[in-house]
Amino acid sequence: MIWLFQFLTLVFCLGPGNTVSQTSSTPLIVNGVVGESVTLTLKSPVEEKIMSITWLHDGKSIIFIEPNEALNRVTDPKRKNRLKVTKSYSLQLSNLTMADTGTYSAQITTLTSSLFTSYDLRIFRRLRNLQVVPHTKWSKNRTCEIHLTCSVENPNDNILFRWQVSGNTLQSEANLTISWDPKSFDEETYTCVAENPVSNSSFSVSVQSLCKSFFQFSTPQTQCPAETVRNLEYASFSPGNTVYAQVTHSNREMEIPKPVKNNDSTTIYSEVQ
Repeated sequence: MIWLFQFLTLVFCLGPGNTVSQTSSTPLIVNGVVGESVTLTLKSPVEEKIMSITWLHDGKSIIFIEPNEALNRVTDPKRKNRLKVTKSYSLQLSNLTMADTGTYSAQITTLTSSLFTSYDLRIFRRLRNLQVVPHTKWSKNRTCEIHLTCSVENPNDNILFRWQVSGNTLQSEANLTISWDPKSFDEETYTCVAENPVSNSSFSVSVQSLCKSFFQFSTPQTQCPAETVRNLEYASFSPGNTVYAQVTHSNREMEIPKPVKNNDSTTIYSEVQ
C-alpha cells in the first residue's frame, strides 16, 4: 500500500502540464549470480532538482529515496538487509536469490516531471562439476565407437553445450558419438564446453586413451583371442583420480560407474575379459 500511496501522491503533485516519461522503452538486461551482488546503475538525464526516487520490483516499491532529506526508506522488509543505495542513487542487491529475478524500475520525480528507467534482472548459478561420461564399444567394422555425455550440476539453468575438436565446433548439444580406428596413429582430443550467461566450463578427453584398452594389451599367461583375454591395462588420461572400467566382450559397452569431472584429472584402468 505504501508504494500505491506514493504513486497517487505523485500523480496529484504533478498536476496539469507535467510529464511522465521513460528513458527507454526496452528494459536494460542485467545478469546476476546466486549468492553474489549486482548493481542496477541509475543514469539520470534530469537536470532539475530531484525530489524523490522510488525503486520498484515487479511494480512494488522496495525502497524510497528523498535526496533533500538524506533519507533512504526500505519499503520491502524482506530485503531490508540486502538493499543498498549508492551516492548516485543506483541500487545494489546483495546475496541474490532466484526470487530476485524480475523487472526493476527507478521512478525519478522532480517538480515538473516523473521519469522511469527499467531493468530486466536475470539470476543464474555459476556452472559447477562439469562431467563427461564415456560409453565405449566395438563396432562391426572393428573400430572403437565412443558415446560421450556432458553434464553439469544444475542442468536446467539455461545452459548451452557444445563439442569442439581442434578449435572447431562439431555440434551444439551435450551428447557426441565418435569412432576411432586402432590402425590409425591419430590422437584427437575432444572438448566439451558448457556455458550460461554468467560462467563457462570445459573439459577435454583423448579418444585414443579411451579406446587403447581394446586393442593394445594381451597377457603372456594365455593364448586366447584378444577380446577374451583377461588383463589389466593402464591407460593414462592425466595424473589424478582413478576410474575402473570393465569390458566384457567386443560387442558390449564399457561401463564406467564414475564420470570424469573437469576438476579431476583421471587415470582409467580397464579389465578385459
